[in-house]
Amino acid sequence: MQKEKLVNKVLSDKEKKEILENLSSFSKIILDKEQIKDVRNIAHGVYSPLEGFLKEKDFKRVVKEMRLENGKVWSIPIVLDISKEEAKKLKDEKEVVLINSNGDAIAVLKNIEIYTFSKDFFAQNVFQTQDKKHPGAEDIYRMQDYLIGGEIGLLEDIREPLPDQNFTPQETREEFQKRGWKTIVAFQTRNVPHRGHEFLQKEELKETDGLLIQPVIGEKKLEDFKDEYIIASYEILIEKHYPEGKAMLGILPLKMRYAGPREAVFHALIRKNFGCTHFIIGRDHAGVGNYYGPFEAQEIFDKFKEEEIGIKIMKFVEVAYCPECEKHVFINTCKHDKLSFSGTRLRQKIEKKEVPEEYIIRKEIYNLLANSHNSLVDAMYKKKNNNKKGFVLWFTGLSQSGKTTTADEVAKTLQERGVKTERLDGDIVREGLSRDLGFSKEDRDENIRRVSFVSKLLARNNIGVIASFISPYKKERENAKKIVEPDGTFIEVFCKCPLEVCEKRDTRGLYKKARKGEIENFTGISDPYEEPEDPQIIIETNTTSTADCIKKIVDYLEDNDFI
Repeated sequence: MQKEKLVNKVLSDKEKKEILENLSSFSKIILDKEQIKDVRNIAHGVYSPLEGFLKEKDFKRVVKEMRLENGKVWSIPIVLDISKEEAKKLKDEKEVVLINSNGDAIAVLKNIEIYTFSKDFFAQNVFQTQDKKHPGAEDIYRMQDYLIGGEIGLLEDIREPLPDQNFTPQETREEFQKRGWKTIVAFQTRNVPHRGHEFLQKEELKETDGLLIQPVIGEKKLEDFKDEYIIASYEILIEKHYPEGKAMLGILPLKMRYAGPREAVFHALIRKNFGCTHFIIGRDHAGVGNYYGPFEAQEIFDKFKEEEIGIKIMKFVEVAYCPECEKHVFINTCKHDKLSFSGTRLRQKIEKKEVPEEYIIRKEIYNLLANSHNSLVDAMYKKKNNNKKGFVLWFTGLSQSGKTTTADEVAKTLQERGVKTERLDGDIVREGLSRDLGFSKEDRDENIRRVSFVSKLLARNNIGVIASFISPYKKERENAKKIVEPDGTFIEVFCKCPLEVCEKRDTRGLYKKARKGEIENFTGISDPYEEPEDPQIIIETNTTSTADCIKKIVDYLEDNDFI
């Protein structure tokens, strides 16, 4: 199939300079984070053939018929809403500058057109419901009463979020060519990978040259997995369980609309723009609740000719595990009783730190997720971020030196002050995965490396990471620091406490077992602990109260302009 010509609405340096020098003469509209993503996606050709926010004729035909005014297939209206007061103020303007909440100029919107719209018409046609319990419909009814359309000219070409995985369609096309991939299958996800996802992706790799895994990075529902854990989980999967050079990870920065079948078409058109030739559509793609049938997202493509979509749609039935065959299969492969995958059950197990069965999720991925007090989107994650900059407080020390207690209280104190934090804790992993603490040095090094990678992603998004791990080796901690910086600041917190005090505090008798030889590789007994030589913070937990330890750490963050 012929590749779609990509839209490029990034302004030249000369055009940018001219607009920025005359910025005070423009009217302005403030955008939220998700609207800014739409602007960048338009400018970089992710939404080709769109050149801006939809004008009225395009909007009405997209909502009603899933086509633009020129007849091209387009299923989701990309629109910008404004208030009645803004509509009145802008009625005679030809251009307007789009800014973020800090007042920074993001783009110019040219040849503008302002119009009213029916929210019922929008919701019913796109989401098949006017029920405000549907997250997409709810967003429609929250919108202002007017829409403004026009062509985009991008002023601020910053690669956010997650710049290392944030490729433009032009870049992925060039990368595919460089790798010699002629057929590329795209897989979309908003979850961490379970073994069913892995099976599906590997099956399609048998038919194509390469695989592009594109997690959707944007506003999420409560109980979805956090973006940083999705990225890190796929990094593990690609590195450890995929043929070398056959899979590529790149994010798709947009908000999930939960429009089910219509959104499946939208996602397929986007993957065509990225240069993919095949797109996997599974069960209940982009669905939510019971608003759509399980295979509506596949059936909708029957309404279009393949050349209109421009990408081959791979329709798969459900994947399950067959205990009789001892492998993952499509549900229609054999007649045996099978075990289905449940994202809800997996999330519950991860929340409760219960190790899932091997057929559900790779051990290394569960290990990573179990480090977090909560790898799922929660109220804190959705709050406005008031942190001045990201940081990683890395608590290190012997077992029972006070790392977890102090780190927990620091996290609580910071959260009470409105600081957005993420808590990572090595004790959860050891108790959940290996109650005898039988980690080899290699396993521990690998675990620290993965935690450091997640910490880096979180800190880059201005989140304060509070990590507590024995991390006994100097080299191990140095490597963690190298991974985290320069995207976030690594602050080493040494919980200094004599070994004999740690042993007295040990109510579980682990030190005693280690001295008897019942536990191998136990730090401080049969394995060394290398004290930090120059940590940013030292807290002597045997002589200093928890409250004073917390104050010392919080004071450091304040003095160094983190909070």
